[in-house]
Amino acid sequence: MYLQKDTAAKIIEEISMILDYDLNIMDEKGAILASTDPSRVGMFHEGAWRIIRYHLKELCIYEDGQYHGCRKGINLPVFLNDQIIGVIGITGEVAEVMKYAKVLKKMTEILVLDLFSYHKKSQQEQALLFFINEWVNKEPAELLPAFRDELHSYGFSENAPFAVALVTPGQILQDAELPVLSSCLCSCNGDVGVVICSTSQTEKLAAFLKTAARNAGQETFLASVGSVQPDYTGVKRSYNQARKLLTVKQGESGIFFYDNSTAELIFHDVLPEYKEALIRQLLPGFTEEEMVEFADFMNAYVQNNGSIGQIAKQLFVHKNTVQYKINKILRQTGKDPRVIQDVILLNMVAGWIRRP
Repeated sequence: MYLQKDTAAKIIEEISMILDYDLNIMDEKGAILASTDPSRVGMFHEGAWRIIRYHLKELCIYEDGQYHGCRKGINLPVFLNDQIIGVIGITGEVAEVMKYAKVLKKMTEILVLDLFSYHKKSQQEQALLFFINEWVNKEPAELLPAFRDELHSYGFSENAPFAVALVTPGQILQDAELPVLSSCLCSCNGDVGVVICSTSQTEKLAAFLKTAARNAGQETFLASVGSVQPDYTGVKRSYNQARKLLTVKQGESGIFFYDNSTAELIFHDVLPEYKEALIRQLLPGFTEEEMVEFADFMNAYVQNNGSIGQIAKQLFVHKNTVQYKINKILRQTGKDPRVIQDVILLNMVAGWIRRP
């Protein structure tokens, strides 16, 4: 690896805030990559070339022009993993800048290591994002032959069970100090985070998400978990299930499981024109405000299993008011919330009003 222009420019910017001297960074060919003096960028620096060519520990230049393209000062090699990747130079009287030479070299190498680690991490994250996107969007037959090798490199067996979870805000997976769980892969694309977990129990995936949210300081979040698939070829299916459930649950918070949401998903799949027709048929003449009131009441009714006392407590009304609303629904719709067959239909329509 050799220094790049953007990396050199960042290093010069950082160090120049501490040292009030002209600084230069040269590449492996002796060209000035970055400098506090912009006019020198791109020039050949013979001193840097000599350091790299002859593996010098340092090169002191006592007069301007002593070497081609050089000014007086001290130049030192920059190492990364025991390899010279460039040269750092500080301009000034040698006796004056000598005291800064070793500190300058060390600071530069620390910054180089930090930037290199950042770029390497960024490249790894991009590779992981590409891998996950390919896995969840392609049919098994479309995956490249090398996919299994990459799967193994992440510590997975293609014959292990898998499940996929989606979480929003996806920042949870970036901000959290994620728990050590070698059986999970995580990535974040936009506002939605993706977790692929090798497990036969979706509860483990849910526990992972809760820990991640807690570590990220995120009290409320929405997550959907697809069903467990028998091997790696089912990951796309689990992902699509989680994506569909996430759409259905928009506006809510918590962790929801595809296997526990079949009825709600079926209701959601009804064509919009059918939903509208049934709403008009069941709630004729209702204003928008009355529809919302009906939907809120049915939501409380179902959540409390029809308990008059619990419904009244949740809605902050008297028990007689709850009884009045039940009778009003029966009078207006011809359906009685106290009858199982009727409450299923009423709750379905209420759900469509809350989430068209």
